[in-house]
Amino acid sequence: MVDNSSGRKKSAFIAKTSVTSGAFLDFFVSNTNYKISYADFVSGLGVTGTITTLGAASGTPILNVSGTVNRIRNIENGSGITSSVSASEGCEIKHNFLADGTGHAIFKNTTATQPTFASLVAGSGITLTTTSNYITIEKTADTLVGGMASLQGNSGATTIGGTGTAVLVTGTWTAEKTSTVTPSTGGRLTYTGGTSIDINFDATVSIKTASASGQTVSVYLARNGTKIDASRVTVVLDNTDKNVALTWVHTAATNDYFEIFVANDTTTDDLVVTNAVFKSS
Repeated sequence: MVDNSSGRKKSAFIAKTSVTSGAFLDFFVSNTNYKISYADFVSGLGVTGTITTLGAASGTPILNVSGTVNRIRNIENGSGITSSVSASEGCEIKHNFLADGTGHAIFKNTTATQPTFASLVAGSGITLTTTSNYITIEKTADTLVGGMASLQGNSGATTIGGTGTAVLVTGTWTAEKTSTVTPSTGGRLTYTGGTSIDINFDATVSIKTASASGQTVSVYLARNGTKIDASRVTVVLDNTDKNVALTWVHTAATNDYFEIFVANDTTTDDLVVTNAVFKSS
């Protein structure tokens, strides 16, 4: 390699921060001196073009351009985010969220390519309000969960088909109150709520036989056409109306219906329910 140029040592050369067009670089191989143009030197390195950044200017650049030095930034883990080198030598960035297995998951399909967040849906008695970046869950104002029907001045006999056989009270009822429980003219209270709940039922019945006295009569609450044996209330009738009060609590699912059944436990004489109030709450 040549040590001098124009009679000067290389250490005495003027320093420059760039290579002038048309300049040559010197080198030696096997004790032989050579020179190469700067353009051929760069071409031999395989370095061509200019490294620039793409994408939105507001983004975080991977390339850090600082004067003539270009640096590639490392990808670091952030809150809820992990990064790693994939099997194909790519940079893999993934979420690091953990879904608790207790209760109902809001963050679903955590291992899927596109995980999803479950939506919140307001159920019966619940309201959802989205404000800014949070959701408010509130219980709606308490309302009467129940209904009421009444039977007044009824003279129609309830036909008894057999001793001790409970049947639906005959008569035309009037719907008095409706709120989640719908009364019908047949004396039926139907629960229309969306979730199963315990309902308190109260019935006051004025009852008599269509003929003889001294007969034992039973009054039942019935669910979906079947009497509830444990709800039974009995009374011995004389020649006048007897008042019978029935109270019972039962779990009701959507569209379950409840009625008042009566039975003559002594004979097959028909019964007459002259007045009644049937309500739920």
